[in-house]
Amino acid sequence: MRDEVILQPLNQRDHSVDALDLALRAQDYVVLEVGHAPDDGYIHDFFTAVPPDLGPECLIHFGLMEGPALVGMICIAEGYEYPDDWWIGLMLVDPAFRNQRIGHKVIMDVKRLAKLREINMLKLAVLCANPRGLKFWHREGFTHHRDAPATPQSDGHDRVVLKYQL
Repeated sequence: MRDEVILQPLNQRDHSVDALDLALRAQDYVVLEVGHAPDDGYIHDFFTAVPPDLGPECLIHFGLMEGPALVGMICIAEGYEYPDDWWIGLMLVDPAFRNQRIGHKVIMDVKRLAKLREINMLKLAVLCANPRGLKFWHREGFTHHRDAPATPQSDGHDRVVLKYQL
């Protein structure tokens, strides 16, 4: 495991260029999710898209840093679906850093931070078209919460919602 990878807060003003560079390196996932290569709009959504009934103040963004290099990023919405939930909206890791237990280290750090903030539940949705992602989250102790089939109003992806009780 690369212990030198740490979480660092990200913000749109200072980190959009680096976030787009990372998304372009990890576009295998982005194309799976949105059907095209990442662009400025994708990065804008990463930093600003909020769950229903919440404002932008609920969003927490972290970069996975190896020295000065952004090798991953994660967005969390605090208070969705319940006030003491954290919803992991996206965790994106550079393909060159995958399969090195970086994701595990990041999730351990997220769990530790959530406990400090008195969060009781972590939740996220995995694309059914992403079996490697589903396997990763199961390895991290997340369990099935509910199915979220695509609807005419959604992006066309079936998802599985997972949860982790802290």
